[in-house]
Amino acid sequence: MSRRPIYVLGTGLSHDGSACLLKDGRIFVAIEKERLSRIKHDGGNDTLAIRYCLDVAGIEVKDLALVVQNANFGNFERGNAYFGGPRLFADGEGPPVVTISHHLAHAYSAFGMCPFAAPAVLVVDGCGNGLDECSDLPESDPWSAVQPELKHLYFEKDSYYSLRDGLLRVVYKDFSPWGMAGKGYPMLPRTTKHSIGGIYNAVTHYCLRDDSDPGKLMGLAPYGRPGIFTDEIFELRDGRTFLRYDWMRKFDRPARSTQDFKVNFQYYADIARWLQSEVERALLYLFDSRYEMEPAEDLAYAGGVALNAVANARLARQTRFRSLFVVPAAGDNGLALGCAFYGWLAVLERERVAHDGSTCFGRTYSRESIVASLEAAARSAGRVATESLGTIGGLLGLVHASFLPGKAQGWEGVLVWRAEGAGAYTTVVGGGRCILVAGQPASPAVEIAAKPANLLALLEGRVHPASAAAAGFIGTTDVDTLLTFFRCIDWEAVGSRLRSEGAAAFWARAEELEYIESSDIADLTARILAEGKIVAWFQGGSEFGPRALGHRSLLADPRRPEMREIINREIKRREDFRPFAPSVLLEEVGRYFDQSEPSPYMLTVAPIRPDWAQQLSSVVHCDGSARLQTVTEAWNPVYCELLRAFRRYTGISVLLNTSLNRKGMPIVETPTDAANFLRETPRLDALVIDRYLSWSRLRPPFDRME
Repeated sequence: MSRRPIYVLGTGLSHDGSACLLKDGRIFVAIEKERLSRIKHDGGNDTLAIRYCLDVAGIEVKDLALVVQNANFGNFERGNAYFGGPRLFADGEGPPVVTISHHLAHAYSAFGMCPFAAPAVLVVDGCGNGLDECSDLPESDPWSAVQPELKHLYFEKDSYYSLRDGLLRVVYKDFSPWGMAGKGYPMLPRTTKHSIGGIYNAVTHYCLRDDSDPGKLMGLAPYGRPGIFTDEIFELRDGRTFLRYDWMRKFDRPARSTQDFKVNFQYYADIARWLQSEVERALLYLFDSRYEMEPAEDLAYAGGVALNAVANARLARQTRFRSLFVVPAAGDNGLALGCAFYGWLAVLERERVAHDGSTCFGRTYSRESIVASLEAAARSAGRVATESLGTIGGLLGLVHASFLPGKAQGWEGVLVWRAEGAGAYTTVVGGGRCILVAGQPASPAVEIAAKPANLLALLEGRVHPASAAAAGFIGTTDVDTLLTFFRCIDWEAVGSRLRSEGAAAFWARAEELEYIESSDIADLTARILAEGKIVAWFQGGSEFGPRALGHRSLLADPRRPEMREIINREIKRREDFRPFAPSVLLEEVGRYFDQSEPSPYMLTVAPIRPDWAQQLSSVVHCDGSARLQTVTEAWNPVYCELLRAFRRYTGISVLLNTSLNRKGMPIVETPTDAANFLRETPRLDALVIDRYLSWSRLRPPFDRME
């Protein structure tokens, strides 16, 4: 009689929420919540992510041996049944539930995935759990002197662990008090007063008006000039890093708008370079101080600060640790992995199972589901003739009556519909409601303007919003907001209401996409890329973490310098200074870059060799570096095959690789997500899912398909 597998579930409920399911000590499936909800950096309630994991495994909650969880700011002190909504676990019901603190979860994510037998682990981030809810204080705790009524005001900022008897034991843990909200400096950290991650987020917000993706600041820094700002941001003493505040009063020009940033680009770039240099100085001090506390040959590194690829490259060269492993999901999305590994190793006391190096933990979609998604996307939402309806206002009323609040998921917006010579109408979305009013608001709003016939065609579903805008069929000030609104409409209900009201309506389906199946999809895709086309590439299970590594990627020929501007402006719709990464076969990385070591996760940078800098300009940053990904067959066989096919056509084994999404959008998860992305992105030439190639019938990727 075969033994039943042992399932351990880990779940993280911070921002960037996620869930992970281990099967007999190995990651069986893991998913970030944002990939499912389609809300960037979605966290809190974990039901959606957990159901995904259970469904993939074909099990129920009762089949779990253990659940391990973490959440910042409270950490379930009021029970397990509710956290941002009803959960699947209630106190005293179902499997045992264990709660651990933030840095311990980060640490076990690094330990569980790293290739080292006996690593030390360092966690550095913006803000962990409070001192009063920390589950892994050191035996000789210097923080025990803090008065009990003040402990909730101190939060984890960095933690260092060593391996003893197969488990991680904390060597040193540093805390920081909450920030100085009373000063009101524009660069004031929003969380802890002295964390490296906290100041990095604060400066990102100062320069870019957005701290949701601090990696932008890393991309901005090389445009800065050295020596413009010389204050020391950090005070480094006693093995600890402290943020100084005396320099902050000098900075009172935060970017107020995108135009403000562009006009003062050099000022913000100089700040970014200064901060990057200071962060590297602080990290080098911290790494060396921890090594002196308890030396180790190998170090595994986690926490949001570990996503700084530029700093990682310097740390790998200059610290006293022999080898450095940075966990791919170093941010809070990795908490679920660490919770699951902790449950297997520390709670169930099982042997550690070596990880295979992969980051692709999402479900694999069947060919039947892929074909169904392509078939659905190949047809418009429907075409409804409304000649007898009479007015645009009447059609708008039907569209608004079919609004689905559940799909809005907190989105709010105001849209003004203008039909030439026929007046204006305003849509107001908020609080789960959609209201249509005549006229237009006094304040600025998203506008959709067109000839009456064109606007009717848009509302009837005869043209796709993105295609209509790209072709000049309609005009809009924000196509993304228009797309968001259209996704909230039940188009089947629109057609049903028209028919029930006796309108002279019909329901025809207009082909938009075409697709074929190929027995050699890598070769076919390589040919398309070599001809200068941009391809969305979807293979197997999705990557876990912030980087697309050849399973959910946008790909292009890196020899074409125009690709950087085209993809940033017309597909990603993001800042034009942001670089793209090269994917390269590991056996040939030294041909193009000054590096021979593997870099499978895009978490370090390397200089490009001078004789290739011009040829690969679209994947080289302004300082001559690239955040590269090395590719092998071990867990990326199809992507490896594509790179080899591309080499046959072009002589190089490098591709431009960026994530399959646009600014503010999570990386796509499902075939339907990918097909919709193709429909909504006129500049994208083709989509490859498994061995299927899909494209717009108006823009075939070849002049002649063979």
